[in-house]
Amino acid sequence: MSDKKVVDHAREVVEDAVSGAREVIGEGLDEARDRFEGAAEELGSSARRTQRELRRRAERLGAATRERYDAAVEGVRHGYERVRKDAGDLADDVNVYVRENPGKSILIAAGVGFLVGMLMRGRRRDD
Repeated sequence: MSDKKVVDHAREVVEDAVSGAREVIGEGLDEARDRFEGAAEELGSSARRTQRELRRRAERLGAATRERYDAAVEGVRHGYERVRKDAGDLADDVNVYVRENPGKSILIAAGVGFLVGMLMRGRRRDD
């Protein structure tokens, strides 16, 4: 074989190898692109499912929180009404006692006033 034939044959072999390599690389890129797109779709789908689940849980938590808040408000309201009624009953009882026992009431009031005055004045030190 002549040198020209060898070079031509070598060139054909190299061109065939390059062409085959391009095909393999192209197929590999297509397959990688398909896999990447599939993974991206799966990730998006998973993110949407997670978002829906989080929204559902937040709504349930909000509803439970509202129920507990309403129950606490009702408990405080009930307690306030009971204390108000008890204070009113106590005031009525004190008024009845004072009317029935005016002398004792004045002595008790004076004693309480004296004790409060002593407590407010504090102790005197002998210097």
